Amino acid sequence: MKLKLILLNLLALTTFMNLFDNVQASKKDSTDNLSIEEKRDNHLANKIKKINHALNKRIYDFKEHPHKQLNTEENSWMTYVKNVNYLKNNQLEIYVNRDFKKLDDKKRETIVTTVQRISLSEVLKVLDISSEDYMEGLSSIIYYDSHCLGRSVFLNTKELKWYD
Repeated sequence: MKLKLILLNLLALTTFMNLFDNVQASKKDSTDNLSIEEKRDNHLANKIKKINHALNKRIYDFKEHPHKQLNTEENSWMTYVKNVNYLKNNQLEIYVNRDFKKLDDKKRETIVTTVQRISLSEVLKVLDISSEDYMEGLSSIIYYDSHCLGRSVFLNTKELKWYD
């Protein structure tokens, strides 16, 4: 009886190990079957997530721990910006709050330029971009709620056009 129980346990363990090996092999096969282009896209997507996380963590930390901020003048842009999304085409989506709409165009441009500069510095930490792309800067679209409030001019990322 004990021998029969030991053999059944051994059989169950062997079956479980084979099942585990098959699951591991199928997981490996699924990543091996990705094309080089798909792997590159996944790698780029992970880098973009890293950039967006760093940018939005700055905003979160500023708003959650304002007493820890050293230079509030330099960080004043975060008072008006809800979040920033870097897109793979070197473009920014900047989401602003209600107070941003009350500012004059000059102050708005200063804030967007600051966001572009800080975003570009985060991009440089993670991605290799050409010197031409660096000099061109990051094109931006500014949103308030779900409405487009403004954007960079087509061939000049530093010049902004407002729709309100």
